[in-house]
Amino acid sequence: MLYESKLTFMQRLQQAAGNGYYHYITGHIEREKFDVMTKKFALQYESEISRQSKARRKRTGAATSTLYAMPVRGHPQQDQSEQLWFVLMATEGVGRVHVREQLQDLRQKQTRLTMPDGRHQLAHDGISWSWQMTPSHLQKYRERIHQIASLPPPRRRIIELDDIPRDLSIERLQDQLYGEPGFRLVRRQVGLLVKYLRAEWKRLRPAAGPQPRQISYLPYIRFRPNKQAK
Repeated sequence: MLYESKLTFMQRLQQAAGNGYYHYITGHIEREKFDVMTKKFALQYESEISRQSKARRKRTGAATSTLYAMPVRGHPQQDQSEQLWFVLMATEGVGRVHVREQLQDLRQKQTRLTMPDGRHQLAHDGISWSWQMTPSHLQKYRERIHQIASLPPPRRRIIELDDIPRDLSIERLQDQLYGEPGFRLVRRQVGLLVKYLRAEWKRLRPAAGPQPRQISYLPYIRFRPNKQAK
C-alpha cells in the first residue's frame, strides 16, 4: 500500500515487525512504475492476498509478504518523476520471496530497517518493536546541544518568549527535539537528550542567565488509520 503519511507508514512497519515480518528489502522507484511493481510482487509473492489468507499460510509454514511505500521528498528537476520509497517485508517460512530476493533481517543490529533519511530505525528493546533515533542522528543532537551551551556571550542570541528571556538557538533545538515522532523508544531518547541538555546548560551557562523552557513531554503516537496516497 502507498501511504500518504510518513507516521502512518512507520506505524505499519512497526506493526508488521510485531507480526513476524522480520525480513525485508527496500528501494526507490518512480511513482509511475509503482503499480507495475505492485502487480509483480502480488503475482510472484502473493503480497496482496487478505490478512486471513496470510495468517493461514503462516500456520502451515509458508512465507507471506506485504508491500509498503511512501512518497519521499527531494529536489527533483522538472523532467524527473516523483520518487517513492518501498519496503517489501516477509515472514519466515518457505516461499519464493526468500529465494528470489536478497532479504535482510531487521532483528540483526547491523541490518536494522532504517528510514531513507537515516534518522530513525526499527528496533526491539526486549519489550516490543518501536522506532528509535539512529546512533548518528542521536550523536548530532548531542553535539549540537554542547555546541550551543558552550557558545561565548557575543555569539548568543537572546529573545523574549512570553516576556521571559530565552536563548534562541536552544529553543529552536528543543522545538526540533519535541518535533520528533513520538514512538516509545524515540520518546525515551528525547528524555535522555533533554536531561543532557539541562546538565550542559547548568555546567556551561550562568544560573542567572536565560534558561531553557521546561517542556513536559513528547506526545506518543496514537493509532493512525490507513490513508492511501492518491
